[in-house]
Amino acid sequence: MKRIALAVSVLALSAFGASAADMAVKARPMPVPEVWSWTGFYVGLNAGGAWSDNRRNYDMPFTTAGNVFANCGSPAGVAALVIPVGANPFDLSTGCSRPSSFIGGAQVGYNWQAGKWVYGLEADGAWQSLIERSFTRFGTNPAAGNPMGSVAADTAYFKSEATGLGTFRGRIGYAPGAWMFYGTGGLAVGNVKHSFTEVLAPGNVCVAPAGNTCRNISDDSTRVGWTVGAGAEWMFARNWSVGAEYLYVDLGRTTLTLPAQAPGAGNFFFNASTARFDDREHVVRVKLNYHFATAPVVARY
Repeated sequence: MKRIALAVSVLALSAFGASAADMAVKARPMPVPEVWSWTGFYVGLNAGGAWSDNRRNYDMPFTTAGNVFANCGSPAGVAALVIPVGANPFDLSTGCSRPSSFIGGAQVGYNWQAGKWVYGLEADGAWQSLIERSFTRFGTNPAAGNPMGSVAADTAYFKSEATGLGTFRGRIGYAPGAWMFYGTGGLAVGNVKHSFTEVLAPGNVCVAPAGNTCRNISDDSTRVGWTVGAGAEWMFARNWSVGAEYLYVDLGRTTLTLPAQAPGAGNFFFNASTARFDDREHVVRVKLNYHFATAPVVARY
């Protein structure tokens, strides 16, 4: 009997072991990717392109409706504009352009994250070279005394230039994970230059100092305006993110006026002229940021 009981016990243990071996082993949980908080300071570089959305208005007695003139071209019956080679101190040009430019610089900022929402401030500065030229050429508009704009081939030249650009903006973003999508807006500051030159027929050249055949006015100033835009950013490593951003920038209006001069021998500028320049641009750029190690690693299961 003892031998029979021992045999039964051995068989039972063997069957239990085989059954346990056949049981499915509980799978270990899959590793969950780490998600980093956006909170903290960051610095970075940016590069991209900018293009002008400038608007220019020219106002003087002979630009009114019904008179003959052409912007960036010659009126019917007036010879094409030709700038002779030689002295050209006011950078007169036969070409008209809507410029584009490389833009590049650096930024610094700080983010606060609350749940999936990110709030931040960012300041940046960048270099660019947006240069736009245009001109208005007159046909024959008879007038007593033949002032500027009343003789075929009288020409007015305009030039706008934007160099440095800086912004200080707030940002509001939505970050469900490593990606953040945001809107942004705030102040814009830029260096702008303008030049406005009128030249009597044949309207080809103005040599400094301006005198009885031409007159010129220019400015070089720092303008304060506003900007608004949007972007997306990806935190691809604990301390690094890359993103793309669009900004619309409006630096306001600059007005340049050539005052009327008293009629006199050889003087044909006895009518005042005004040029108004609206300095606006679009910016598209990519950004690379380094985030300082103030943001904790958050594990999500």
